[in-house]
Amino acid sequence: MQIHETAFIVSTYRSYHQELSKDIYARLWNNPNTDLLIPSILESISKDEAILHSLRNRFFYEQMYAFFSKNNGGTLINFGAGFSMYPFLLNNTVDTIEIDKKDIIAYKKEKTMHWIREGKLPQRDIQYTAIDFNNSSEQDIHTTIQPMIHKTPTFILLEGVLFFLGPDTTHKLWNIFKEIQSKGDLVGSVSYIPEIENTDVYKRLLHYFDTHNDTDDPFYHQTLPHSFYENLDRYQLKKHIDEFDLSKIYAPDAEIRDRTQILNEHMYILQKS
Repeated sequence: MQIHETAFIVSTYRSYHQELSKDIYARLWNNPNTDLLIPSILESISKDEAILHSLRNRFFYEQMYAFFSKNNGGTLINFGAGFSMYPFLLNNTVDTIEIDKKDIIAYKKEKTMHWIREGKLPQRDIQYTAIDFNNSSEQDIHTTIQPMIHKTPTFILLEGVLFFLGPDTTHKLWNIFKEIQSKGDLVGSVSYIPEIENTDVYKRLLHYFDTHNDTDDPFYHQTLPHSFYENLDRYQLKKHIDEFDLSKIYAPDAEIRDRTQILNEHMYILQKS
C-alpha cells in the first residue's frame, strides 16, 4: 500500500457517513478499486474505521468553521492535505494552501479544477504545493510557504500525517509552524497516544500496513504523549478530545463502547502565544 492510497480510503470513509462528516464532496473521489479494498480493511483492522474518520473530519470542520467565521476569513494551511475537501466546505472568504507529496498534489489539483469547471465544486482560492516533509529542509519549506500566505489569521491542519513521520521531521514542522504563524493563530493536530501500542486493534493496523507496503515509503508508526502538546514552545493547548468521546457526541447510536477496541486517535487544538 502506498501513502496516496490511504487518501482514497479516508475520503471514501467520509462519503459513507456524509451526515456525520459533513463532507458532501468526499464521494467525488470514490472509485471501484478503493471500494473493493475497503471491506478487507474493515474486516482485518476495525469495523469502526469509517465512522472514526468521519468523526475526525467533523471535529476539524467545526473548529475551522468557527475560527474563520469569528475572523471573517483567513488562510487554511493543510499539511498532508490528501483528498480532504475542507476548502469547499468553508466560506469563500477562506484561502487555502494545500501541501502534500508531488503525485497527490498534481492529481488533486487536476481533479478539483476539473470539477470546478463542471460546477461540481464551488470556486475557491486554493494554492497547491508539493513538499516532501522528510527530505525538504526547514528553510526550504518555510521559504516555499511564507510567500503564499496572503490572508491572516492562519489555521494549520496536520491531520493523518504524524503517524507516518519520524520525530526529527515532526519537530521540524513545528519549528516551521511557529515561524509562519502569529499570536492567536491555531494548529489542529492528530496523533495516537503511546498507550494504543498495547491494544490488539493497533497491532492489527501495523500488521496490515507492514504486509501491504509495496513501496519504499517509510511508515514510522509514530505515537505522541499528551505531554508533547502540553510542552510545545510558544503554543498553548486549547482543546483535546479523542474519537471515543467524539462518538458519544456525534454518533451515540454507533455503539462504540470501549476505547481500547478502536483505533482511537486524539485531536488537539493549539494556539500560538
